[in-house]
Amino acid sequence: MARSKKRRDHKVLVNHRHCMTCGRAIPPDREFCSEECKRRYEEARMRERRMRKMLWIIYAVMIGALLIMILIRAIVH
Repeated sequence: MARSKKRRDHKVLVNHRHCMTCGRAIPPDREFCSEECKRRYEEARMRERRMRKMLWIIYAVMIGALLIMILIRAIVH
């Protein structure tokens, strides 16, 4: 008997999506619940881009240093 009562009390979910920053339920036509969340998202995105560029620069410097060491060794011998 308790089982059938639970089924009747089941609520229907309305069409929604979640804020990309904080996870709150928002209308399906929006991406963020507030301007603050949008600003935070954009700042995090810019930090990620900056970090990715720095990693590529570090990789390039390390490969360049390796090539220079190989060339110096080839010239010396």
